[in-house]
Amino acid sequence: AIIVVAVLVWTGRVVVPGISGKVYPIEYGSEIAAVADKYDMDPYLIAAVVRTESGFDPSAKSGDGALGLMQLLPTTADWVTTLDSWKGPDDPTLTDPLDSLELGTCYLAYLDRSFASDIAVIAAYNGGQGSVRSWIKKAGGIQSFGLEDIPFPETKEFVRRVTHWEALYKKVHPGVFAVG
Repeated sequence: AIIVVAVLVWTGRVVVPGISGKVYPIEYGSEIAAVADKYDMDPYLIAAVVRTESGFDPSAKSGDGALGLMQLLPTTADWVTTLDSWKGPDDPTLTDPLDSLELGTCYLAYLDRSFASDIAVIAAYNGGQGSVRSWIKKAGGIQSFGLEDIPFPETKEFVRRVTHWEALYKKVHPGVFAVG
């Protein structure tokens, strides 16, 4: 019975107060809450993207050159700082946790305004806005667009992982980002 409970906790199927939070911690919680509030985004989504992209490692670097907690390419980061909605420093550093959270959250907020579909927003973060626009068109519009319409295996898996972590964090850490 102990092994079954351990497996259920480990897979995230059962939440055990005091244990599940240690198995699935959210690092940079107060920083995520602050930047989520600043850009009017769901902090659980931000935490899920960070977990999926870097495992909360601010020094993470991908094979294609994406850097930091939120794994942005330098060209994407430069573009984000030109947005009217950008509220961060003039010259952010991708490997600085606060700057990475700010850049990634501003980008997610931009995508959220552009697509207004959680799957499309998450897919665009990974697969690019142009790709997602063409997939939405091919699917017959945003209302018809779903996970099955994503032809890139990496992007489809990214969306699956982010939505998994977002749901798990909401279950394991309810109210952790509540403004007190």
